[in-house]
Amino acid sequence: MINIKFYKKSDKILRAKLLLSIVPAFFWVISLWNFWDKGIYALGFNATIFGLLLLALFIWVLYEKGYYIKNDLLWIMPMFLIFLSYSIYDNPFLKITSLLFTPIMLGIFYNQAFLKDKKTKNWDFEFISKIISRFFSFLIKINQSARLYLNLIIPSGKTKKNTAARIIGGVVLFLIIAFTVFIPLLSAADAVFAGQVQVIYDWFLNIFSSVLVYKVLVVIVLTVLLFSVLSAWGRKFEYQEKESANKNIDPIISGIFIGGVLCLYLLFLVIQVNRLWVGGLPFDFKAVETLVKSGFWQLLLLSMINILIYFFSYRKTSLLVQRILSAFTITSLLLLVSAAYRMALYVIYYGFSYEKFFASYTVLFCAVLFVWLIAKLFSRKRANILKFLIILFLWMYALMTVFPVEHFILRTNIALSNIKESRIRLLEMTMLSSDALSLVKKYERQGLLKESSGYLSRESTVNGYNHFDWSPWIKKQEKIISDKTWYEKNIMNIIYLNSSD
Repeated sequence: MINIKFYKKSDKILRAKLLLSIVPAFFWVISLWNFWDKGIYALGFNATIFGLLLLALFIWVLYEKGYYIKNDLLWIMPMFLIFLSYSIYDNPFLKITSLLFTPIMLGIFYNQAFLKDKKTKNWDFEFISKIISRFFSFLIKINQSARLYLNLIIPSGKTKKNTAARIIGGVVLFLIIAFTVFIPLLSAADAVFAGQVQVIYDWFLNIFSSVLVYKVLVVIVLTVLLFSVLSAWGRKFEYQEKESANKNIDPIISGIFIGGVLCLYLLFLVIQVNRLWVGGLPFDFKAVETLVKSGFWQLLLLSMINILIYFFSYRKTSLLVQRILSAFTITSLLLLVSAAYRMALYVIYYGFSYEKFFASYTVLFCAVLFVWLIAKLFSRKRANILKFLIILFLWMYALMTVFPVEHFILRTNIALSNIKESRIRLLEMTMLSSDALSLVKKYERQGLLKESSGYLSRESTVNGYNHFDWSPWIKKQEKIISDKTWYEKNIMNIIYLNSSD
C-alpha cells in the first residue's frame, strides 16, 4: 500500500492532482445532474464550464510534466471551440455527436502530446496500436487510484489504516445483513419488535434511497475515473516505428491495380458526362433519389476508398507508379466534384436538411484533403497523412459546432423556395431546434414561411394546400427553454428570451 506524506515536490503535485480531480466531478453532479431527465437539452453553460475544467486539468498535467509546447494549440483550440459550442447553440445532433467525438479526439491528441518528437513523429500503424492501448490503459489504474484516495483520506500508518478499513468494512457488512436478513425475520416473529424498529428501518431506507446518496456515489466514481485517466494518459510515450519510409510494395502489382482503377474512373467520367453535369433535375422524387442521392453517396464512398489507396501507396512504389497515383488522385477529385455538383442541384430544388448539410460539409472536407494530397505528391518532404487527416477533421468539426447551422439552413431554404421550380416545403424545417426559434417567429410574422412561390404555390392552388401552422412547434421549443435552469441555457436561448420580452 502506498503511503503519501506529501513532503516531496512530487508528492505535493500528486496531492494536487488528487484534489483537482474532485472539482470537475463535483461540478458535474451539481450542475449537470438534470442530464438524466432532460437529456441533451440540459447541456448549456454548465457543459462548457465542465469541459473547460477538464481541458484545463489535462493541460496543467501536460505542462507540469514538461511536454507542453505551442504546437499543442493545434488540438487544444478546436477542443476549446467544441466545449464553447454548448454555450452557444441547442443543436441536438451536434451536441450528441460531440459527446461521442470529444473523448476520442482528446484521447488521441493528449496521448500523442507525451511523445518527445511529436512534431515529426509519423502516425503509422504502430502509432495507432499504441494509442488504442494507451486509451484504455486507465482501466488498470482504477484500483491504484482508489487506494491513493483512501490514503489521502486516512494518511496514517499502514497498521492504523488497515484497522480503519476493517472497522468500516465490518460496520457496512453488519448493516447490510441486519437490515436485509435479521431485522425482517425478527419483525415477522414479534409485532412489538417490528413496531419499535420500524422508525429506524424507514429512516435507514430513506437515507439510502435519497438522491444525495446517488450524487455522492457519482462524485466518487467520476473522481476515481478522472484521476485514473490522468495517470494513464499522462505517462511518457515512446515507441519505435516499425513501418519504414523506404519500404516499397510491389511496383508491378500496385501499378496494375492503381492504373486499372484509374482507367475505370476515366471510362466512368467519359460515359456518364451527360448525367454527371446535368443542368436540372427530374421532378419525380424517385428519379431524383436515383440520380442524385444514391449516386452522391456512392461517389463519396469511392472518395473514401481512394484516400485509403493513396495512404497505402504513397511513397511505397516506383516513380512511374507514383505518377499514376498522381493522375489517380486528380481523377478522384473530379469524381468528388461531380458528386458535389449533384448534391448542389439537389439542395437548390429540394432545400437543405441536416443530412444534406452535413453531407455537403463532408464533401468539402474530402475536397480539402484531396487538394492537400495532390500537393504532397510534388513535395520532397514526406507527408504525415493520417495526422493531417485527423487534425483537418478535428478543426472542420470544431468550426462547424460554432457555425449557426440551423439559421443557415432556414435562411437558405427560404431564399431557395422563391425559385420558380422549387419543391422546398418549409414545414419540414420543424426538424430544427430552438436555435431557430427567434428566426421562425420573425419570419412567421413577416409571412415568409408561407409556400407562396414556385412549384408549391401552384400545387397549393390545385390541391388546396393549406398554410402550415407553426404554433405547436413554437410552443414545444418555448417549453424546452422555459424548463431549463439558468446554467442549462445558452446564448441562443438568452437572445430569444430578451427578444420576446
